[in-house]
Amino acid sequence: MSQHSHVLMFTLLLLASCTTQTAPMPMGDAKVVERFKQLHAPIYQVYGLGTDRDAIHDHLSASFEGEALTQQYIEHFSTQMRMQHEQTAIAIKRVDYETVTVLSRSGRTVRVDVDWSVGGVVTHQRHKHPRVNRYQAIYTLTLTEQGLRISNTRMRNLERVRGLLSSSSEALLPEDMPTSGSGFLTPLDLLEAGILDEVTDE
Repeated sequence: MSQHSHVLMFTLLLLASCTTQTAPMPMGDAKVVERFKQLHAPIYQVYGLGTDRDAIHDHLSASFEGEALTQQYIEHFSTQMRMQHEQTAIAIKRVDYETVTVLSRSGRTVRVDVDWSVGGVVTHQRHKHPRVNRYQAIYTLTLTEQGLRISNTRMRNLERVRGLLSSSSEALLPEDMPTSGSGFLTPLDLLEAGILDEVTDE
């Protein structure tokens, strides 16, 4: 094979490699949104794993990759250790999405702007109370060999949502609440968590 042929073959292989690495993500916006929710909502099941390091890492690896996986593992394991020390537990009942909007695409990555709420029951030294948090963040998703994974998270806002009937001065007005009522627990959620039993006992 001539030197010219070697150069031509090398060039073609290089071009093929670059094309493979920069190929656009083969998903429309609706599919990206659907897949994001499938990756994101199960993350909160990590609170049921206790302080089992391997179980936490394996669970999070189904949603995250790279540095994002490392950061999430450290954060969740540290939280679980602190909760155990403080005799606190969290049972997540609802993960609801207000909006998930595709912002931009670049090769095999896509950025989404997400507004969501999480409702659950916090148990602290056997006393239970409902809690709803609302979050806003920008996520970067990357198409890996294992499929779509979250590769970066940039939080924009976090707030504790208080019910209309809260006695706190920070209770929300109707116009301030998520339009979908996201995160708020149903009577069945409260019953399963044992909160209504505590109210009856009082």
